[in-house]
Amino acid sequence: MKYWMLTLTCFAFLPFSQVLANTENDPAATADALFREGLVYCNQASRVSRTDTTLARQQFEQYRSHLERAQVIDASVLESNSFVQREHKRCILIEDNIARAEAIPLVEQSLAQCAEANTALDAADLDQASVSFEQFRALRDQALTVTPTVLRVGSVAVRMRVCDRLVEKIALAEAERQMTQQTVGRARIHFNKALASCEVGQGMLNNQGPTMDTLNALKNVVGQMQAHVNKGDVVLKTLSGEGVAASLDSVSDRLDACQQQLELAAVAVEQHLTEKALAVQSVEAETPVAQVEPGPESVLQGQEISQIVDNDL
Repeated sequence: MKYWMLTLTCFAFLPFSQVLANTENDPAATADALFREGLVYCNQASRVSRTDTTLARQQFEQYRSHLERAQVIDASVLESNSFVQREHKRCILIEDNIARAEAIPLVEQSLAQCAEANTALDAADLDQASVSFEQFRALRDQALTVTPTVLRVGSVAVRMRVCDRLVEKIALAEAERQMTQQTVGRARIHFNKALASCEVGQGMLNNQGPTMDTLNALKNVVGQMQAHVNKGDVVLKTLSGEGVAASLDSVSDRLDACQQQLELAAVAVEQHLTEKALAVQSVEAETPVAQVEPGPESVLQGQEISQIVDNDL
């Protein structure tokens, strides 16, 4: 191939050097001859355009060089010479074919990125879907820069249109994700308030003895916690999906543990107060009652209530 190209170049320039001598005598004939020499390169570009786009482009550039030099000799050669006019139109079509062949690899790469974006979207991986879609658009634009006629290929045009619509799906999914995040955020606010109430209850266990006021306060705290949890659950009912629940697992676990601790402490305090009241009634009625050794679960002081919480935590 290399030697054939060298031979073709030598034969092409030899006649041109001969016709240059006649340029002043007959510019139109000289331009015609030069164009015909360039036409050889156009035809060769057509033959190799489907197998070697690089060589085809090189051959076509040789044709274009001959055409430009012919126009320098005779500026009207494309208008006045019907042969040159007809053959040039054919060569322009050949150049379009070469350009499409050059653009097809970029098209295939862009469509591959489109497929990856679609796969990521199905997997709810919006970040990857957005990245792949941007790569699709960049490669598509590069292909269209090479030649817009690449969209004349029927299958390419259809697949490109399908991929272009993917941006709407990604935008919709992104909007849904943002709405979900906002909803989860509102639910998390209620759950955090419930945790704050739990901390108040734990503080009472550490600082107060097992009195009726302590019992009422604990029950009030547990009620506040449950109210905040219920509000958070109502907010989450508008959402669905395991991912949403998983994002709140740590908060839910802490709430469940804390609520259980406070409820057990309230039961222990209530049991202690009941037994104490029965003992007082027995003394007042001078009714002998069996002495019952108070256990850690029945007689609680402030520090003992705190130990219940500490052990559960």
